[in-house]
Amino acid sequence: MFSRILVKLVDQSITPAILLISTRLISVVAVSRIFDIQFRISGGGFTFNSPEDYLLVNSYSTFVMIVVLTVGLLYILLKSYLFHESHITPSMTAKLFTLRLSSFIQSSFDLYSQGSIWLSYSYLISLVTGFMYMFKLMYPWVFFASITLTLISTVLLILDVESELQMRKSGEAAYDDTAEFLEDRRESHLI
Repeated sequence: MFSRILVKLVDQSITPAILLISTRLISVVAVSRIFDIQFRISGGGFTFNSPEDYLLVNSYSTFVMIVVLTVGLLYILLKSYLFHESHITPSMTAKLFTLRLSSFIQSSFDLYSQGSIWLSYSYLISLVTGFMYMFKLMYPWVFFASITLTLISTVLLILDVESELQMRKSGEAAYDDTAEFLEDRRESHLI
């Protein structure tokens, strides 16, 4: 039997994988069309007429994939910083419930498992682009963009994890938890 955590991680990793593979395939065709580069699809994949065409299409299509990965990571980091159940303010919680967007509020497990999955894809893309750059199959700026995205996202996620651990250690909420509003409400119910 697989543990529930492993099953959940596998389940959460399917959507980003499909998104990134689809982005790669669509971007290869789109970049080829934009730059008017002819290609053939054979049993071995896409075949281009010249190495320069391959270099251009490979670099730009990989960059498009990095942009999609960046958007996914930014979405996870945004949820982690703004809608984390441990740091969200009561007023923001009320607004989200009013707008019927309470699903944005997520637990540490959900946020950090999603973040680790997206970061693992980022590290994988950085590794692959590094090898492609080494063998002159990709422009250097694509590799550096990938490395920059990976490092910034890692630091931001680690900072959020550290603040979460600090909060749990101190036992205090990250927001102002004054009971002034609650006390007024209790007094009005007593009358």
